[in-house]
Amino acid sequence: MSAHPAPPPSAPPATSSPPAGGERTAAGLLGIVVAQASFLVAIMYFLGAVYMTAFYSYFRLDAFNLGLGFAEMAMQSLNVVTAPTAIVCVLAVLIARHLAAASAPTTQSETDEDGRERLLRTLESALRAVARAHLYIVGSGLALLLLWPWLGAFRWTAPLLLGFGVLLGQSSWARSRTTEGGAAAPSAAAPSGTWSRAVPVFTAGLLVMWGLSLATGALGEREARRAAVNLVRHPAVVLLSTDRLSLAGPGLEVKDLGAKAHYRYRYTGLRRLIERNGRYYLLPLGWTYRTGPTYVIQDGGDLRVELLPGTQQECGAWCTEG
Repeated sequence: MSAHPAPPPSAPPATSSPPAGGERTAAGLLGIVVAQASFLVAIMYFLGAVYMTAFYSYFRLDAFNLGLGFAEMAMQSLNVVTAPTAIVCVLAVLIARHLAAASAPTTQSETDEDGRERLLRTLESALRAVARAHLYIVGSGLALLLLWPWLGAFRWTAPLLLGFGVLLGQSSWARSRTTEGGAAAPSAAAPSGTWSRAVPVFTAGLLVMWGLSLATGALGEREARRAAVNLVRHPAVVLLSTDRLSLAGPGLEVKDLGAKAHYRYRYTGLRRLIERNGRYYLLPLGWTYRTGPTYVIQDGGDLRVELLPGTQQECGAWCTEG
């Protein structure tokens, strides 16, 4: 009887080197942070450019011809951060964090029935109700589009309602129903694919950006109106020129200092709007939106520009249009 050859001894399991999980995690986290930071900076530049365009357009200037850099445009977006905006952003972050950390519904014991759990369930139920009513939100946005000529400075509400309605329609809550225990039971399978998911989300993003641009533009114009009303508080400008300048306007005064003076003509009654690269953009004290001129003065050897403090009028914490 022939002996069968003994099977070769099994090789010991290969011991793989411990994965560099820490390095991969750190690299992945760094990539996420860089991507989010790049997106945030792009949004800041966009909003800053919209704000500056609306602000300087009120004074008949093109913000992109002023020589403002990328960083300056991005920093101007901080003008959009008002108290209501900050409150909305904080609430949105807290809600998003709650949604991201929410686990699958489980049976709650009586010991978990505390105030915090009840508050979270109430908030979740309200959010589910809002998500299921996304078609009404979209309908409200469409109705506001029909009223577009009469919305004035609140036109931004129409695209924002449309965008948020479309986004809520893509959530799982918009296609779920709440059971007696408070859990959500899907009523239909969520469709997948480019047309059913990516296109609506992309469209909603465009609508939200449109609404934000309209709101930022309205804010920039409002701040420009406030700056025009409180023009006396801007730095005063005195122009000393060797030759007579073709400047005329309400509130502008010119004085001839005599032929012996190097700078013979002295112009007062001007306020500085902005100065870029030796070019001064000036407004007369009597400036109005309809007829007021905006002077562009290039500093040179035959011209001297003196800057003085503006009038510090007592008008409380805020100087408004009244």
